Amino acid sequence: MTRRALVLVVTLFLALTTALIGAGTASAATTQPTFLTFYGWWDNTPPGGDISYPQIHGTAGGKGTYADPITFATSSDELKPGTKVWVPRVQKYFIMEDGCDECSADWNSHGPNGGPGLRHIDLWLGGKGGSAFDAIDCEDALTHYNADNTPVMEPVVVDPPSNEPYDATPIFNTSTGACWGGAEPNTTVGQYRNNSTGTCLAAPSSGTTLKVAACTAGAEQRFTFHGAFLVIDDKCAGISGSSIVLQTCTGGPAQQWSINPDGTISDIQTSKKCFRASGTTLTAGSCSGTAARWTFTAAGTAGLSVTPSSVSVAPGASATATVTSADAVTLSASGAPAGVTVSFSPESVPAGGTSTVTVAAATTASPGSATITLTGGTKTASLGVTVTGTGGPETLLSQGKTATASSTESSSYPASAAFDGNLTSTRWASKEGSNAEWLRVDLGAAKSVTHVKLSWEAAYGKAYSVQTSADGTTWTTIYSTTTGNGGTDDLTGLAGTGRYVRMNGVTRGTSYGYSLYEMQVYGTA
Repeated sequence: MTRRALVLVVTLFLALTTALIGAGTASAATTQPTFLTFYGWWDNTPPGGDISYPQIHGTAGGKGTYADPITFATSSDELKPGTKVWVPRVQKYFIMEDGCDECSADWNSHGPNGGPGLRHIDLWLGGKGGSAFDAIDCEDALTHYNADNTPVMEPVVVDPPSNEPYDATPIFNTSTGACWGGAEPNTTVGQYRNNSTGTCLAAPSSGTTLKVAACTAGAEQRFTFHGAFLVIDDKCAGISGSSIVLQTCTGGPAQQWSINPDGTISDIQTSKKCFRASGTTLTAGSCSGTAARWTFTAAGTAGLSVTPSSVSVAPGASATATVTSADAVTLSASGAPAGVTVSFSPESVPAGGTSTVTVAAATTASPGSATITLTGGTKTASLGVTVTGTGGPETLLSQGKTATASSTESSSYPASAAFDGNLTSTRWASKEGSNAEWLRVDLGAAKSVTHVKLSWEAAYGKAYSVQTSADGTTWTTIYSTTTGNGGTDDLTGLAGTGRYVRMNGVTRGTSYGYSLYEMQVYGTA
């Protein structure tokens, strides 16, 4: 999981100015798909409760009510200090009072979890006086990734009303060590292979300094990771100068690590020192390049691996990766998206041999991501493939396109009115009293969808999804919420591909039907 690092520059002037500006303006509530991480007393930077942008708290804290929201951290470019949000998963209010380096990287550039434009906020859970291990394990347990290691995007209400549901249960109970909802940490056991050298992380035969060595199935390369702690032989990996050494486990800041979706293993306190291989030496150094990226193989599944674990390819181009097999096998692939082919050279490899896998995208391949399964004998490995888009600016794709709906209240409120560019006086409305209703637009050809803006009339959707489809029959959900509250839902950071896009209503927010002034679909043409 990924943690945040505190922005150290704090000025009372900035906090006061932000508070005064915020007091003079009001914003309509919007629901945004957001990646949620958690931090607390033990992995704050430095450990403690210091915050960068004090608003209503001198140090990180809060109860989670509208009047006393809990501190959260993010980039001030994403949400300004003093911004309140309501998080449906824990049914609590939070207020922006702290900085987050990794959130900033995800929002402004290509961060460890994605981006640019990936919404990421870090929620405070406390922990002072409790167990560092329990608190950080709870943070990890509550941070969710998809099976392909991409972050789970959840609905978060920005500038919420004061009457959202509130649950007083603490996110982390300092007295008992209990985590919200009984969540348990993600624990992995296995081997870490360096993407540059092909060697594996290993415990030393003597001394305490970790090293890299030729990959084996030995116990000296079988590491356990939970929460933020990399453990072997009941010792924790910790920073000591430019070295990484095995230490008695204390849960202290030198022993806190983040294993990131981009393959880096970075220190939580600064996010700037990573496990880095050079020959047989392991250092705590720069996080750039393949020397700082690792491929994990779970214990018991070793036998087939691929490096790197993901590739990107433009339409009309190709990319390669290296497959290594412990056994003599014939290789095959499945799960490639339309327009993408996979080949191996050689197709059959001896025990301990390697093969180059080539992923080629036709010029007609649609932008998007998929996971290809590589098979050799009884073993499999996963290769993430992203077909890149055309680049360039985001384009409004939906205006004036053919629209249909499951129903209309009357001929005065047709589906086409939600795609005519008029945000104030024309609208689509479904029949009253029915929850299962939808509004669909035909983009004319398959497009990459990155942004959908829904401008609701008073009859809004409380629970709904945004879906894409290639044929108008089989649908893929790219956004969903159960906490819609009307107004404008500006949904950015989406990732979908299809000719058809629809708002699929599940639960109405009023006794009427659903009504949209405009549904605007953006992406690459």
